[in-house]
Amino acid sequence: MFAKQIAVLMERSVRRFPAESRTLGAGRSIIALAQASILIFTPASHLFVPVGGAEIEIGCSPPVQAASLYCLAGSADRQLLNFLVLGMLLIAASGILPRYTTLLHFWASLSIGQSISLPDGGDAVAQVVTFFLILACANDRRTWHWQKPSSAEQKGSIWHGLAWAGWWGVRLQVAYIYLNSALAKLSVGPWAEGSATYYVARMENFGAAGLFADLFRWATGITLIALLSTWGTIFTESLIALLLLRRGSRQTAAALISACLHILIILQLGIVSFGFIMVGAVICAASRGIDSNAPRLKNLLSRTRRSTRNSHSSAPAEPEPMSGPDAVAIGS
Repeated sequence: MFAKQIAVLMERSVRRFPAESRTLGAGRSIIALAQASILIFTPASHLFVPVGGAEIEIGCSPPVQAASLYCLAGSADRQLLNFLVLGMLLIAASGILPRYTTLLHFWASLSIGQSISLPDGGDAVAQVVTFFLILACANDRRTWHWQKPSSAEQKGSIWHGLAWAGWWGVRLQVAYIYLNSALAKLSVGPWAEGSATYYVARMENFGAAGLFADLFRWATGITLIALLSTWGTIFTESLIALLLLRRGSRQTAAALISACLHILIILQLGIVSFGFIMVGAVICAASRGIDSNAPRLKNLLSRTRRSTRNSHSSAPAEPEPMSGPDAVAIGS
């Protein structure tokens, strides 16, 4: 009986799932542009460097690493290969033919994540998320993912079921990443005692950087701020994970909280590509909730604009300045 109820709920969820989503497309574009920024601003000589004194070699163990473009191309110039991977990412970011360019996006993510010497963590997230996006966009038949979803989605096809499963894969994976990050911090001394952000801000190679470096070092020197920022990070990551597993507006809240968290991290530490990859991943995971709340937000904004216009139109008009005989009479 219980299994039958679960099957009915799943069938209902699949039937209601919007396989074509501009929000999901926006998340894809953010991830692709964040990855592209790595290749635009970092030459190949800085991405493929000796680690631990070893020669500059790329691991090409089958089957995963061997599928990287850098392995398949063999001895080709790596800067040229960077340009090819960059082209794939820009095509994915453009939103053209999402049903097919998700394959290019995953291949580019795999090539970066499996081949570059100095990953920043975002590349691993991008690999997993773009894999599930292949499934999530399996029933997206639009020319561009910026187009309005069509009303003729083939919801009874196997592709629609795959799209639903792919979106759930993104949702569960991203929620797991945040929850795992929060729980892992609890077993680390500085995070558990509340002093982690103090030490992170002062790390020699990975500390506070940019215009606000002095501000963050000063702020984390205050005990209360250090405690709040350290434990607040753990709490925020846990909250994002839990909200992603809820419905509707909770998913929208998860996307907003994630954006705020990673913008603060970007301002403090300067890890831009990682931050925007995570924001894009959360937007993809929360896309259904954001889509379902978009009409309410649009109506709220419309009512706000109407009330503002009405308040302006109902305000008493200022009297025009008098001139001629009237002004003379009052003056006398």
